[in-house]
Amino acid sequence: MISSRYSKVESLKIMGRASKPVFGPSINILIWNVFKCQKKAWRDDFITLVHNKDLVLLQEAILNSPLDVHFNKSVQHQWIMARSFRNVKTNIETGVKTGSTVTAKKHYFSASTYSEPITQTKKMLLATVYPLANLEQSLLVINCHIINFVSFNKFSSHLDQVFQMLEQHNGPILLAGDFNTWNNKRLKYFNEIAKSFGLAEVKIKRQPRINHLFQHLDHVYCRGLEVTDAFVHTNIHSSDHYPISLSLRNLQQV
Repeated sequence: MISSRYSKVESLKIMGRASKPVFGPSINILIWNVFKCQKKAWRDDFITLVHNKDLVLLQEAILNSPLDVHFNKSVQHQWIMARSFRNVKTNIETGVKTGSTVTAKKHYFSASTYSEPITQTKKMLLATVYPLANLEQSLLVINCHIINFVSFNKFSSHLDQVFQMLEQHNGPILLAGDFNTWNNKRLKYFNEIAKSFGLAEVKIKRQPRINHLFQHLDHVYCRGLEVTDAFVHTNIHSSDHYPISLSLRNLQQV
């Protein structure tokens, strides 16, 4: 049995402690759908991947499991999780989770208007805002897991929700996550709306996976940021998605 009720108290949890006051010119990032941390090797891979990252965007992250210790007791990252649903039997919550070496100035979350057809669960997006060194502008980070097995109209409705969060932000933006763009119609709409907001996709060398219908589901889009490196960890097999690492530089600080 799954619970999908939403309130600010129930759906958002803040854990750990950030280690820096602001982001510097360079920001190291990890994006990863972690497949609910189901595989045994996940813990060791996670520890290795996050140790030098300033920002970590996880999808299908969990809460209320033995893995909580890595988030609750973190002295490197502040972790914010927005819950999509809770398993009433196990009490494990699933959602999107953003970790940062800088404390968020603001945070917002939004559940999809529509639900997945079989599980009747929502998908979630989490927006966080961070200060930048020597700048009045802030960095907006949006961590997304977009609704999957629904009609195109329901899919596009959820994407519209995402981009509504960008409308009032004038500074740099990082938009990333699992967008479930498994056909050309979905991907085309995503690219068109991203372009209208001045976002550019980060070009990443990778091979499509058979279980993703040979399409790329994970994407990274930026505005006001320069990509200095991007890498897919194809040696990591503790999820059904490969982790993506990238390094960004704020254009105004170059």
